[in-house]
Amino acid sequence: MRLQRTSLVLGGIAFTAMLLSGQASVAQAAPPAGNGCLADGQIGSYLSKEGSAKATFSRAFLDGLNRAGITFEALDPIVLVDGGTAAWMPIGERYDNIETPSGRVCYPGGFRLTSRTTGTVYEIETFWVLFAAMGDSRFFATPKINGLPRPGGELTMVNFSVPQALTPGNFVPHNGGIGPKKVIMSMDAAWADDLNDALGTNFRAGMHWSDLDIAWKNPPSRPIPSGASLGLLGLRLVADAIQQGRPGSSLPVPNLPGPGLF
Repeated sequence: MRLQRTSLVLGGIAFTAMLLSGQASVAQAAPPAGNGCLADGQIGSYLSKEGSAKATFSRAFLDGLNRAGITFEALDPIVLVDGGTAAWMPIGERYDNIETPSGRVCYPGGFRLTSRTTGTVYEIETFWVLFAAMGDSRFFATPKINGLPRPGGELTMVNFSVPQALTPGNFVPHNGGIGPKKVIMSMDAAWADDLNDALGTNFRAGMHWSDLDIAWKNPPSRPIPSGASLGLLGLRLVADAIQQGRPGSSLPVPNLPGPGLF
């Protein structure tokens, strides 16, 4: 336990040193064309072979959609569950893929929001996630409005914290895998403004969007790519936590660092 915690602490210190020395690149390559992350039958580079994630939406988000008269749908492979109050999605190397050198991860699927008043259709068909070892981690997307990419291009949807996800007692074996039972997701100002402009909602920056439950299952077929970008360093931190605590591992569930470490 103590050795594992020490290795994570040292990793955080080393990461900070690289940032200060300018060795950690935050460059993000442009996403590939198309809506999917992988071609049919392709195996991606990912954190686990398979697994699942479930986002339980906040009351503030759902009430905001209702007040504005917005119909909310999920796009394959994401499905709405729990009466439309949550979204479930499969994850794993058959769906998701790590982009290099940025370390951003592509996830297929998304959401369709339709205004019952104006008929405006707002869609997110694919999104990207940057797992940052320190600072804000982010979801990115290029929404389409009435079938056309938004004029401003890609935006940040929501923000979350990897250290919060790895908090002891939160990052635990469950649902047949291991991962955080609760990742707090906050709406970014860019997405709040975009939804408000397109759909007449009244969302605000920092609003609680959802709580995300993730369970990664089984070792991936390919290792995490090496590199010193912000995203790859964050992925390595998560991958180490999965490896140390996954079911069937000879290693115990690690004593992971709290949010204050980074």
